[in-house]
Amino acid sequence: MKYVRLLIISVIAFLVVISGVTALLPSQVKISRAANLNARGDSVLNYINDLSKWKYWYPGFDTLQLENTGMQNGKTVTATVKNIRLRIIASNDSLVTVEMKKGAQPVYNSWRLIHYPSSDSVTLQNYMDFHFKWYPWERFAGLLLDRSYGPLMEQGLKNLKNVGVADK
Repeated sequence: MKYVRLLIISVIAFLVVISGVTALLPSQVKISRAANLNARGDSVLNYINDLSKWKYWYPGFDTLQLENTGMQNGKTVTATVKNIRLRIIASNDSLVTVEMKKGAQPVYNSWRLIHYPSSDSVTLQNYMDFHFKWYPWERFAGLLLDRSYGPLMEQGLKNLKNVGVADK
């Protein structure tokens, strides 16, 4: 009985320490990548703000089928891919934001076009916003997001660079 009580107290103390440590971790993580493009910004953004064109540049989308698509102004603005609901929530001449939702927590993936007045190139910044609840496993997972999503974002920017140059 004495060892059982010690085990229960140890487990509770361990959980309190883990919860305390994870309370110090951020509840929001933003991952960002950028690339300079020698292309017209509007042609690049046309590939981003139409989900049906993601197959040309977004890594892995070339083999996937868009389902439950919604159209607006001749562009696909909502779709489902592998149980992930995609919805363009902002689109203008310098920013496109897509809400990616699987389950309750959405992830916001944005592409911002930065123009330079004295240059013929533009910078395209891709960033993803993740919001976490207080759960320790979600907060710890936030530490690994850059390694898992960073290379995917870099490849997407590289593909957009090649697509944008082809449209120039």
